[in-house]
Amino acid sequence: MKVIIKIFIALIISWVIYCVVDYFTVKNWNNGESLIIKLVNAGPETEIKNDNDENDAFPMLEREIEFIPLSNPEINIDKVKVVRLAGSTLKLIAGKKYLLVWDMFDDGSIQYSVADNFRVSYVVAFIMSVSLILIVITGERGILALLGLIASIAVLIFAMIPLIARGWNPLLLSLCSVLIISVATILCVVRHSGYRLVALFGSLGGTLCGFLVGYVVVKLWQLSGIASDGAALLASTLPGIDMQGILLASVLIGAIGAVLDVGISITASMSEFVDYDPEIALDRLLIAGLNVGNEVLGSMINTLILAYIGSSLPMAVLISSSGINLTGLLNDPYIAQEIVQSLAGTLGLLFTIPATAFAFVIQEGLRRKE
Repeated sequence: MKVIIKIFIALIISWVIYCVVDYFTVKNWNNGESLIIKLVNAGPETEIKNDNDENDAFPMLEREIEFIPLSNPEINIDKVKVVRLAGSTLKLIAGKKYLLVWDMFDDGSIQYSVADNFRVSYVVAFIMSVSLILIVITGERGILALLGLIASIAVLIFAMIPLIARGWNPLLLSLCSVLIISVATILCVVRHSGYRLVALFGSLGGTLCGFLVGYVVVKLWQLSGIASDGAALLASTLPGIDMQGILLASVLIGAIGAVLDVGISITASMSEFVDYDPEIALDRLLIAGLNVGNEVLGSMINTLILAYIGSSLPMAVLISSSGINLTGLLNDPYIAQEIVQSLAGTLGLLFTIPATAFAFVIQEGLRRKE
């Protein structure tokens, strides 16, 4: 009953956070030529006739909307005609908040469109509600886990990614980021401080093993790293950036999460064995660690492979719909990149199991000799 009450309180706190974030975001919104609006009414759509090309493959639709301006209430317009590309799926619902954007042309005319739903406050509230429920259920361990996650995200978003954009070496940055993320996560998650070095050694060993495999395969297959639309856009925007290095960096970053999971799981399990029986035979301890690792491996491989498939599903469907056969599919550079990332991470997981188990047994043996 206490847990239910705590979860209810966490949801109330999340609602309060939603209101605060929504108020301050709307009040301080200054994002170029865009306006946060509350939709009052949306009229029927009509197709815009293009006199220059009767067979236009991308027909445009137009409708009149009535709204209340929120981010800039001094704006004296509350009704405009907006256009959209036929086939876009954004549905306008009265009472909801949207982003209204506009383009001004050389002749002075203005074209309005509804860019997207305004969801910043919902996203923040959802993140906070999940975090608070996690803390309510798991207590101190949940707080430490969240701190590790925040540290990892901060390293990637505020250090690694901006520095790569400035032209720094992606491989060097990813290696440093992996080290910092591993240390931060292990310090926050591993309960037995004496075994944290074991988890770090096993995790970094597995990650580096997966990276070396990925490095060799990328070089042998001559993958450029610009197979996806996002990568091609990045390469055209920043011509001097090392796209192959970014591909290899993605192998490292993509593997570290699953590898850390396996390394920490094995370390935690073996430390529990030692707590239960401080004199457990080292060979028996090693077998137990390897067995735990093998059990965890099956689910983690699924997690890793399915995560990559899920992230690339739209492209895979597009390739499949074009009628490419299996040979062409395997030769496609985008698919090849996904295979490298997923299988290199899998090999990293395989190496993490013995590396962590052997490191734990060696450390435990040295401790007993003291």
